[in-house]
Amino acid sequence: MKVVPSLIAGLATALSAMWSPLDAQGSVIHADGAPAWGANVRLVPAVTVGVLDGPPEYAFGSVHFVVGEKSGGFFVHDSRYAQIRRYNASGKLIANIGGKGAGPGEYQDLLGMALAGDSALVTWDPRNARVTFFGLDGKVQSSFRPMLGSTTYASDVFGIDNAGVVSLQSGIGETRKYVRYRSDGTLLDTIPAAEGTGGAFVLMTTDGSRFSFETTTLSKPSPSGGLVSAVTSTLGFTMTVAGKGTSVERAHSPIRLGAEERKEWIAYADVVYARAKARPAQPNVRAPEPVLAKIPTVKPSLRDFFADREGRVWLDVYTAAEKRNIPPRPSGDTRPQITWRERSTHDVFATSGQYLGHITLPAEHQLLDARGDWVWTLTHGPDDEDRIVVFHIVRK
Repeated sequence: MKVVPSLIAGLATALSAMWSPLDAQGSVIHADGAPAWGANVRLVPAVTVGVLDGPPEYAFGSVHFVVGEKSGGFFVHDSRYAQIRRYNASGKLIANIGGKGAGPGEYQDLLGMALAGDSALVTWDPRNARVTFFGLDGKVQSSFRPMLGSTTYASDVFGIDNAGVVSLQSGIGETRKYVRYRSDGTLLDTIPAAEGTGGAFVLMTTDGSRFSFETTTLSKPSPSGGLVSAVTSTLGFTMTVAGKGTSVERAHSPIRLGAEERKEWIAYADVVYARAKARPAQPNVRAPEPVLAKIPTVKPSLRDFFADREGRVWLDVYTAAEKRNIPPRPSGDTRPQITWRERSTHDVFATSGQYLGHITLPAEHQLLDARGDWVWTLTHGPDDEDRIVVFHIVRK
């Protein structure tokens, strides 16, 4: 999972709504029962890695991706140092995987990293136009160069399923799709993808991405095969494989924005819109007309999701915000502050559709990955240094 730890201005985008795998015909599972993990599931911290002053192999410049192993160990891609490191379950460095460059086993700017089974780490490097399979010892097993018409620079543009099929996102708007390849680089097929917004923007915070409460359709490749899709107005998702979809839904009580919370978001939306309107036109570029984001009074059901290696779907749900003591912006930065923040909160479902549980992270933690009973998060130390915390899921 890709993360950006600091709060930055969101960029207004306009992507056309299009065909969604949610349109596929199939069954609907109503997962309204009690959580299988129990009502008191909690996270217990097990390991923290990340120092400001200390051995360089335990310091992070900018954590980009984390991929967890079933043992509790994990891989980290640090984008500032352009380095992948592997740590064991105790947080001890095992090995560096590859390094910066253009040669075999080297990479420039990763947009994806995932495990293929438990025998290979797979990376997508668009600058070198290369998908690489690394052994867990760091040696290159194989690689291939996909033939894409265009490359999308965004999060969730890469995936590999349990059959070894690699999915890469290509195109934007109505041309957006996932191009799928076998592990030897042979083109398999393409799957249309859907994500529509209009005037929406995103803030990158210490709790993760925070969207402007838009209702939209999301779709991503699943490790179980096919595509997972969700409509943010519904607490649920659809698994689509070979054109057939199975939907999972759970009853949900809408959460209202607090008066002060909504006021802050409206002020920020006004600034994003004004800056978009004032942006100079680019020669020979036909840019969409800026749209003012409309901040609702009631939050959608979910903002995002991801599917872990077991195929469980973690719905990133909206929740009640809490007032935070946010440090002032640097001198000259006139953007309004968002002081009402939500903790990262997830409703977790099994591949079968069974509702597993409700998990809330500590404040200022972003979910990076989950595997078995392990959860990896990104947080920051007292001097704003990146720290990775490994939690164990405890059920009662």
